[in-house]
Amino acid sequence: MPANEVAWPTGMSDQDPAARDRPLFFNPEGFLVAVLEDVGQAEQAKATLTDAGFAETDLRVYTSQQILDSWERFQAERSLAQRVAGALTDDPDTIELYFGYARQGRSALWVHVPDEADAKRAVRALADHQVLHFRHYGHGRQDDLHIR
Repeated sequence: MPANEVAWPTGMSDQDPAARDRPLFFNPEGFLVAVLEDVGQAEQAKATLTDAGFAETDLRVYTSQQILDSWERFQAERSLAQRVAGALTDDPDTIELYFGYARQGRSALWVHVPDEADAKRAVRALADHQVLHFRHYGHGRQDDLHIR
């Protein structure tokens, strides 16, 4: 993978690695996730971030159905070692939170934010959007901000 290409921790599209080619456990760093009411609001938020100077390649919108389908595909395709590691390291509260939103029809905007300043800039840019929840996967920590 080229040095400037982002390794996305989620998504099972044709542009993503197969489940078996992913790390044994989910440990994203340098990402901000904004959960929004629906795909329309997520696309509007993405446009706002593009206008704010974020590169299109650093932004991904996932519909509720894509989130659920991706998880199902990942579960079916992962290796035995990944299943064992997942049983030991997966956080059931995080899984329920993220997929609970998806089951409610919510969409997610994932933003690649290499450093804390980028994450703060993205949150500020999205201040006027109806974001339900932010999660920042920083370096060595994870922060949540539940809006409503």
